Amino acid sequence: MKMSKKLKSMTKIAAGSLSGLLLATSVYAEDKLSGAMGGDVQDMLGGSATFWKVFIIVDIVLAAAMAVKTKNPMVFAGVFSIALIPGFLLQAFVF
Repeated sequence: MKMSKKLKSMTKIAAGSLSGLLLATSVYAEDKLSGAMGGDVQDMLGGSATFWKVFIIVDIVLAAAMAVKTKNPMVFAGVFSIALIPGFLLQAFVF
């Protein structure tokens, strides 16, 4: 009876250790597709991408329209900075 409980507990410990060991190897698995999209994202959102040129032009037009509508020149600076600061940070730290 005691041998059976001891064997059962040893089996549980061994099974837990083995499953932990097998699962730990998947932590270091390499994602084969992670680098596949890198070039596409760089081309689409990188420094020389058309997206940033269009984004800046649209931002300037919207900021100017808001400044004219509200007759407050600070609105231009606010809209311009709210839209461009995240863009510059994204471009500086990601790309």
